[in-house]
Amino acid sequence: MPIYVGSQKIKDIYYGGVKIGKIYRGNTLVYTSLAYPIDTVIYESSTAGTSTVELEEGIYEVYCIAGGGGGHKQSVLVLSGGGSGSGYIGQIKIPKGSYQIIVGAGGQGGKDSGTNGGNSSIGSLITAYGGGRGNDGRGAGGSIPTLNATEVSRTLMVAGNNGNKYNPGASVYSGYGAGGVPASNGSSGYVKIVYKGN
Repeated sequence: MPIYVGSQKIKDIYYGGVKIGKIYRGNTLVYTSLAYPIDTVIYESSTAGTSTVELEEGIYEVYCIAGGGGGHKQSVLVLSGGGSGSGYIGQIKIPKGSYQIIVGAGGQGGKDSGTNGGNSSIGSLITAYGGGRGNDGRGAGGSIPTLNATEVSRTLMVAGNNGNKYNPGASVYSGYGAGGVPASNGSSGYVKIVYKGN
């Protein structure tokens, strides 16, 4: 919660050279320098599409999983599973601003040809790449994600898994962005943003 002197909002309070994080009056918190309570989920979706979020400066744990490629089945002899999307999970520093969020769609499966999975991204900070469509007995896993942010810690940063003639590429995280079995759609990606502090 902010503190005001008249109508002027006071963003930061210092004691000498030390920044004060919280001020209490008795047991009541009357000031905090945090943008949100720790572990606030700012955004979470596994539905393919584009949206925009406003973020305050801080450290955020981000999950960015791309969509899986669609599977292909022309006949019992000509078939292949789609590749899974790549994924990133980690804590990064994000400047204050407006960010476009894209959750990659799963690629369509088909008799003649599947389609690639869609990329997932958080602005230009992180992009995970969609899995390839099933084709000629193989669906390529999405390329390793691109990171354009200051990283605090990392849990996951991997390319997607390849599909093969009989099996789709396995999801890199919790079932999101898996490749499609032959002739079936891949699954959509996943994006989550959690506030972790200043």
